[in-house]
Amino acid sequence: MLINNGQISKEVTPIISPNNSALTHGHSIIEEMRIMGGQIMFWEAHYLKIMASMRMLRISIPMDFTPEFLSDIILSALSESVELNQDALVSFQVYPDALNFMETQYHIHLSALANNSWETSNIGAFEMGLYKDYYLSNNGLSSLPTNNQLISSLASVFAYENDFQACFLINMDKEVAGTNCGSLYMLLDQEIHTAPLSAGAKDSILRKKMNEAIEKDSTYALKTVSISPFSLQKADALCILNISDGVISVTKYRKKVYQGEGFTSFMTQLLLNMTQDSLV
Repeated sequence: MLINNGQISKEVTPIISPNNSALTHGHSIIEEMRIMGGQIMFWEAHYLKIMASMRMLRISIPMDFTPEFLSDIILSALSESVELNQDALVSFQVYPDALNFMETQYHIHLSALANNSWETSNIGAFEMGLYKDYYLSNNGLSSLPTNNQLISSLASVFAYENDFQACFLINMDKEVAGTNCGSLYMLLDQEIHTAPLSAGAKDSILRKKMNEAIEKDSTYALKTVSISPFSLQKADALCILNISDGVISVTKYRKKVYQGEGFTSFMTQLLLNMTQDSLV
């Protein structure tokens, strides 16, 4: 399903204007969300994130961009699709008109989920590589959910060419900022390490909620610290978090083989608890 400037359509290949600034200038925000059981997870947090991101990128906020209007139109599109069956991945993209930067255009794409439950996400063997042809910048733009994902896209191609499932991304200081498919969490001596936003880590709502959940739980201490590529091989376990798959257990990096079943189960249970609280 597709919503193009407020118009709902089942056609997912619309005519793209050559004046689309997301294409011509890379000037857009993309916020990914998940619908489960007919409800948008963490909708209030996602809405506030969209508004804050639009202000940072100087995209004019239309008067009708209220939380009620946007959630209603997303759920209306969901209700018109039999295939989605009350569960969907939502990609919300907003950008200024290339001919008039004070005019705002947007589209919202709803697609089916590979797994409707976090518990059924079973990726299997998951070997990682290190992508170091190009580096992420250590600034606020790197952490924003924009459509400028060239380094991540190149890392995906690199992973495919070298038989990896994904790659670690590093910044200008040669620190690990994350991966090309989600936020990185590293278990090391009863501590969970994740990269800070200042290192170029993606500022996703799911990452924020997971960090809060880990801090509330007493099992492990959360450390938002710089991660060295060398420390990856010293880690007890590694996992990746993203909105479509949930928690992915990393099984191998170089010569290190991880036994991360317990850590993955812990992170998945936190995710399930977060989901339940969000949908109440």
